[in-house]
Amino acid sequence: MNIQKRWFPSLFIALIVGGMLLPPLAWAKESLSDSWIMTPKDGKSMEFEQAFKKHVARRAELNDPRSWRVYVPVLGDELDRYVIRSCCFGWQGFDEYRQWSEDKDPMTDWQKNVDKLVDKYEHYFSMMDMDNSKWADELTYKYVGVTHYTVKQGHWRAMEEDKKILSEAAKVQKWPYSWSWESSVGGASVLMLAVPYKSYAEMEPPETGFAKMLAMHLGSEDKAKQTLERWASHFESTHYALYEWREDLSM
Repeated sequence: MNIQKRWFPSLFIALIVGGMLLPPLAWAKESLSDSWIMTPKDGKSMEFEQAFKKHVARRAELNDPRSWRVYVPVLGDELDRYVIRSCCFGWQGFDEYRQWSEDKDPMTDWQKNVDKLVDKYEHYFSMMDMDNSKWADELTYKYVGVTHYTVKQGHWRAMEEDKKILSEAAKVQKWPYSWSWESSVGGASVLMLAVPYKSYAEMEPPETGFAKMLAMHLGSEDKAKQTLERWASHFESTHYALYEWREDLSM
């Protein structure tokens, strides 16, 4: 299977939010991320990693202007996938990276040495919600827990309002985690919540749970319960995944 000449297709994607098309002016600058998911051929994971490391070294030699972080799932039944992710840039960043790729041609090395080991490629853009996220400066972590929410049609606007309420409560009440909200660009209406952890021990729930913290913020357990029930009503389904950051494969 051959990947395209560059790590991204020509850009002709619209973001559908709750059935409404939002113009580019509504998006925050430097808020986009670019992710590839690669599945090696059966029995080729170790060879893939070795070839991938050499390709990363080649990109470093070419002064790749992007940093790419690699994550692997540690839960579920699809543990052979590799998520290669870069952020944060605006739409112009895709044009600039395409030009760099055309000038430096890193994909010749990829096609020659890595592509033959890959069974499947997936490619996604996502938009980060900077206003409702809280990511500590100089944050170090080993794992990232990601909750995927499939938003019901017609619920996006109401979901955004409740997301703001929950995020504001977490900020004001000093919820002891960093977090990042992202939404899919193209395809199904998917919202993602990412929470980083230094270790498994950090995943232990805090002494004051989120519902109790929300009740303190809203001044009422009933209001907190209603808010959380309303929040849950916005989604067709939810899915949780835990990923480990592979620093040795990243650049």
